[in-house]
Amino acid sequence: MNAPWLEELCHSLPACTAIIGGGGKTTLMFTLARTLAAEGYAVLTTTTTHLAWPPPKSVRFCTPETAETLNGCACPGTVILAGQPCEGQRMRGVDFPLEGLNAFDFVLCEADGSNRLPLKVHRETEPVIPPAARLVIQVAGLSALGRPVGETVHRYGLMGLFPEEPVTPTLVERILLRGWQRWPRGGLTLLNQADTPELGRAGREIGERLYEQGFPTLVGVVGN
Repeated sequence: MNAPWLEELCHSLPACTAIIGGGGKTTLMFTLARTLAAEGYAVLTTTTTHLAWPPPKSVRFCTPETAETLNGCACPGTVILAGQPCEGQRMRGVDFPLEGLNAFDFVLCEADGSNRLPLKVHRETEPVIPPAARLVIQVAGLSALGRPVGETVHRYGLMGLFPEEPVTPTLVERILLRGWQRWPRGGLTLLNQADTPELGRAGREIGERLYEQGFPTLVGVVGN
């Protein structure tokens, strides 16, 4: 059973949502997709970058050449994953825009890569948010707190960080605010991996500061 905040999030999603950052993007995308499908919705999942391959057994994979073909795959109560397998146990997304996929009730798109690390420092050209997105969720993993930057932060050198310095709540906040620079309409932050009371408290403190700067924040744990 999903946490109440996750159920509430599902019920507030627009037709197209992009998920960025690190620390659980893919897990969040498929958890949201399965929850929506269980309520009878037709759900599409895909990426503008790359996803790990093979996909979960709970989704149906397809490799459509056109939006019309993909629309024909939509089915109530089913999660579709669309894209193309590629090298290195990864898959890429579709070769056409996500607009016009009106056969699906919801489209969830992973729009970032973090090398499976809890935190992600974005380059100027990142994240790759599709124009169809009406909500962006930026994910960060609280498991990084207190651990070395070099073990937990993807592309930490872009912020002039040293690999041996520890991740602090202030640094998590700075990384997240950098990630929001290319989404001027605001978005929702998920501080994931709040597995202990200590991490939960730290997450709520970070969330309060982000909220003061215009970014609503959830704190919780997204299961597998």
